[in-house]
Amino acid sequence: MSLTYARRVVMLGRSAYPVSCLAVGAAAWFHGRTGDSMALAAVLAVAGGMWLLLWASARWLDQAAAERTEMGDQLIQSQRVLALGELSTGIAHEINNPLNIILQEAELMRYNLAATPTPDTLPEVLEEVRTSLNVIYAQVSRCSDITHKLLDLARNRKPVSQPADINQLVEDMLELVERESGPRQIHIHRRPDPELPTVISDPPLLRQVFLNLLINAVQAVDRDGDIFITTYRDAGMACTEIRDTGPGITQENRERIFNPFFTTKAPGQGTGLGLSVSLRIINELGGDIHVESTPGKGASFTVRIPLKR
Repeated sequence: MSLTYARRVVMLGRSAYPVSCLAVGAAAWFHGRTGDSMALAAVLAVAGGMWLLLWASARWLDQAAAERTEMGDQLIQSQRVLALGELSTGIAHEINNPLNIILQEAELMRYNLAATPTPDTLPEVLEEVRTSLNVIYAQVSRCSDITHKLLDLARNRKPVSQPADINQLVEDMLELVERESGPRQIHIHRRPDPELPTVISDPPLLRQVFLNLLINAVQAVDRDGDIFITTYRDAGMACTEIRDTGPGITQENRERIFNPFFTTKAPGQGTGLGLSVSLRIINELGGDIHVESTPGKGASFTVRIPLKR
């Protein structure tokens, strides 16, 4: 029984129990079965005591629900940091490459400016310096974009409903995982729906879900495989399917993959929180996650988000 359902039952009992006790006491009084007013007083005392007990139970359940929500938020944040940690190598390469280009262009500028240009060579030197500056500007913008995405993903914040472009969110996360999938000869196939409308949801939380599923797909394929990302619209829902050609999931494990701390990965390679946290996020956003898998033929995870919350 969930805390919400239990709280509703207690609230109903808090209202119904005194009424039922009063009804029984009144019926006994009017039919002359009590003998005196002491029995009715006892009934009223019991009713009052039970009402106080139910009231206290409702308060305890409210506190437990608040603590569960707080622990869930902390779990989402910790899993978010773990996902970034798994991609740390790829992220380092993603930032290191632009820095190397910037360094090369800066060295070229220093060389061009150190040479004494003649009136004939001055326009050519200036053009080379201008080209180097444009390259440096583009690479700095690239680094800035990467760091902003990482900060936005790692930041602990309250859910905020706002327009979100599913295709762009998926592409942002693909840029983070491609550095890890490339050396493994994993081919990523994009199949976005260009007419997919924006959804009213929480973009950072959706990024975390897509990142979790993409990391799982890369780890499932391991080497020499394919990952297919497809977006489409279905009955008022924006759907994102992430399908891999890995070993698939057995029927027994499919019923447990969303349980917290359940994992089929080797020790030290996973916490078993990614899918459970992803499902919790999507449920809070009003959607669901559908899983299809045949052992030996890969797995498919479809994230469904309502177009309007």
